[in-house]
Amino acid sequence: MGKREEQREVRRANKIRIVKFISRMGAVSKSEIASSLRLSMPTALQHVKELMEDGYLVENGEYGSTGGRKAKMLSLNETMAFAAGIDIEPNHIGFVLVNMRMEMVQRAKIRIPFSRDFAYYEAMGKWLHAFLEQSGVDRKRVVGVGISVPGTVKREENRMIYSPVLQAENVSFNRFGEWIGYPCQVENGVCGEAYEELFGEEEEAVYLSLNDVAEGAVYRRGNDADGLGSQVRPSWIGHMQVGNGGLLCYCGRRGCLNSLCSAKALSGENGKLDVFFQKVHRKEAGYKQRLEKYLDCLAVAVTNVRMAFGCRIVLGGAVGSYLGDFRKELDRRVAEVDRLDSDTSFLQIGKCQADASACGAAMGMVERVFEEI
Repeated sequence: MGKREEQREVRRANKIRIVKFISRMGAVSKSEIASSLRLSMPTALQHVKELMEDGYLVENGEYGSTGGRKAKMLSLNETMAFAAGIDIEPNHIGFVLVNMRMEMVQRAKIRIPFSRDFAYYEAMGKWLHAFLEQSGVDRKRVVGVGISVPGTVKREENRMIYSPVLQAENVSFNRFGEWIGYPCQVENGVCGEAYEELFGEEEEAVYLSLNDVAEGAVYRRGNDADGLGSQVRPSWIGHMQVGNGGLLCYCGRRGCLNSLCSAKALSGENGKLDVFFQKVHRKEAGYKQRLEKYLDCLAVAVTNVRMAFGCRIVLGGAVGSYLGDFRKELDRRVAEVDRLDSDTSFLQIGKCQADASACGAAMGMVERVFEEI
């Protein structure tokens, strides 16, 4: 590689760093770009100028005055690119649309049971195109589709290896991408959830997804080259033993995190969480006791994860959205279980956004735009 090519690559790498930095931060000034990325001010200004000319960046307001000229706030151009996210579940398909700023701008859900038949994927493709048509976005700006599945995946092959929830294995999504006309990437559902929840954060964390299946993912602090696939890794935390009894897990045991701390452990196999917590608040017989047992097991799980990983723990999923009302009770239990440290500040209840797994998968597709600068 000649000197000119090397200089061109350095400029390109710096512009990618700038775009990724702004993506994580939301809005920044030119001086913040220069200082945070250790670029000279003239270099930062030139790169910003070129990125604005190419449509990647826009001015988005001003900082408050500190006595001099107000600094302009820079953010990503939200209409520069979009990505769709698909969440495949046993009885429905969820669709989301995410813009360049990693903001969800539209969502939809259809009830259709999962099947490996061609007709299922054909229907999913038709619903996707209808969803995009309804959104009104320029289809040429849709850069790809992230597909979230509740199972283990092999990202490099775009294949779902096994899903006990869907009762399916060895499902490739390469042909689906060809049918719909967009690049596709399959993602593990809990990794998508974790990425949506923790995107842009510097601190490492373990994310516990408390849905119909209770499982976890490990989020590590990334660098400028990292994205969903390298920052978030699935784990087998869901099969860690935390008690006795409970529902039979697909691992063949009872007493693991998935057995005792899934949403079904509270609502029952066919129940609804909102109804369960309504009955808890009305103090109906048996429901408070079931919640207390759940919190006991969750406290053991949280303490074990904390001791193993030594980092922050974020509780998310369907159950996580209800835990705010019972935070003190959970904190007390965690402090009782962990005799070495009664500080529970490491424990955080997440945003628990609906369609988080599909959003995370779509965000991973948006990031591919950065590499094309």
